[in-house]
Amino acid sequence: MIIAHLSDLHLGYRAFGHVEQGKNVREVDVARAFHQAIQKILEIGPAAVLVAGDVFDRPEPPHSALVALAQGLQSLREALPDTPVLMAAGARDTPAGPADPGPLGAFDTLGGVEAVTATTRSVHYSQLDLNVVLVPHRSTIQEPGPVVMPNPDARWNLVVGYGSVDAEGSALLDLESGDWDYVALGHEHFRREVVTGVHYAGAIERVGATPWEAAAEEKGFLTCDLESGQVDFHPIHGRPVVSLEPIPFEPDRPERLRERVREVLVEVPGGIEEKIVRIRIQGLPPGRLDLLDGVLPEYRRRALHLEVQLDDEPSGPLSRENMTAKRLASRLAERLAEEGDNLEALVELVRNCLPGKQV
Repeated sequence: MIIAHLSDLHLGYRAFGHVEQGKNVREVDVARAFHQAIQKILEIGPAAVLVAGDVFDRPEPPHSALVALAQGLQSLREALPDTPVLMAAGARDTPAGPADPGPLGAFDTLGGVEAVTATTRSVHYSQLDLNVVLVPHRSTIQEPGPVVMPNPDARWNLVVGYGSVDAEGSALLDLESGDWDYVALGHEHFRREVVTGVHYAGAIERVGATPWEAAAEEKGFLTCDLESGQVDFHPIHGRPVVSLEPIPFEPDRPERLRERVREVLVEVPGGIEEKIVRIRIQGLPPGRLDLLDGVLPEYRRRALHLEVQLDDEPSGPLSRENMTAKRLASRLAERLAEEGDNLEALVELVRNCLPGKQV
């Protein structure tokens, strides 16, 4: 029996402020990746589809994100009517109010769909001899913690959960992996196997404030053959993200900087057109930003997004804290940028607080 495992869809994700035909381009990218995954799942024909959290990018997603999920579920129900879809809400799907089920709760009313948003739920499918325990984000942060037990009457026992299972002292899910045939996890955007049978599928697109970190990793979803234990990865084509090697600034040859920026951009395989591109420049004093004048506008018109980051190469005991602050501030800047030009000054203020300034 084959099951499909997706996570971190982030439907409704928006970034960079690029709009085409009234829609944020990155939101369209994410919805397209989701529909690619659905089409591949229809070709595979699994016995069950598991979605481990962060279905949406925020607790109050745009209506277009709800439509995208509804369309995907409809395709699954029409083509695979006997295949249940089991979803556990992640932090991004969970409103602050404990009585609010969030947007995912509406889909729990659909036939063949389990969309769990608050408390742990165990679902048994006698025709499949399958039992699935769904552990949403909210149940992992409330006391007492979730009770996760296999069903001894089922041939196959699965978990769909959101959170950490292997962080020392801070694991949100306490599992004995030997009790389960497969554990489908969400929350981490990178695909990895924790231990045998316990997997993070990773995000289906390069979302978030630092997409550069995932530039070299393929995105997609997993399937598992429960009989053999074979786990396969199914890639999904998303918008290319390019993170270029740092360019060191040469104080004795300042005019060389423009040449090097042009060289590295021209050398990108396939060009930079419609890609998300990051250039890092090391050691450039903030007072010498004029050296980049005239070189960036042309390339920014060609790329979907071109970001130039000035690296100070943080060192010492505060490096990790600086990196965390950078990610938080960058995420805030991204969100504020979506709200309109009237917040441009505030966005610039946030960006100026980053350890590595962005141009």
